[in-house]
Amino acid sequence: MTSFMDELLAESEAKENLKNLEMNRLRADQVLAALAVLEQKADDVNTLADEETKIIEEYLQVELQKLEKKASWLAWNLEKFIRAENQSDPTCKSMALPHGNLKLRLGREKIQIVDMEKFMPVAQHRGLLKQIPESFEPDLQKILMYAKAAGQIPGVTLIPATTKFSYTTLKGSKNGNGEATEQEV
Repeated sequence: MTSFMDELLAESEAKENLKNLEMNRLRADQVLAALAVLEQKADDVNTLADEETKIIEEYLQVELQKLEKKASWLAWNLEKFIRAENQSDPTCKSMALPHGNLKLRLGREKIQIVDMEKFMPVAQHRGLLKQIPESFEPDLQKILMYAKAAGQIPGVTLIPATTKFSYTTLKGSKNGNGEATEQEV
């Protein structure tokens, strides 16, 4: 009888395990289906967020362009003002104002080699080349000094210095103790 009982128990246990196994497979498939739905919802949220980010970035660019255009126009008017002041009084190269400073600075003269064939014989004769292993390159500082002292060099154009305008504003201050930012125009 024990063997019959053992067989009955083993058969009953096998049926129960089979039932649990099928229930676990069904449950696992349902969980996978739920995960697929959640993943799709997450993709939808990411897509929506990307679209909103693009809209915000476009808005940011448009608004910044408007502000930069206004700032550029105001800076242009300030430059005209300080240049007019400098025309009437050549010693007026800077101006301190309660909300910032205006400045005119003379830049450096530059040399531009426009015809290398005409320039090279003069440059070799006058020592206006700097030697880089395996090649020669014009030494712009020496050429500038020589052009100022001797005058015209064939194949070289002297570009005169330009006066540059800049302004400084005091950010976030009503009493003048804010952060200073300088803009060169």
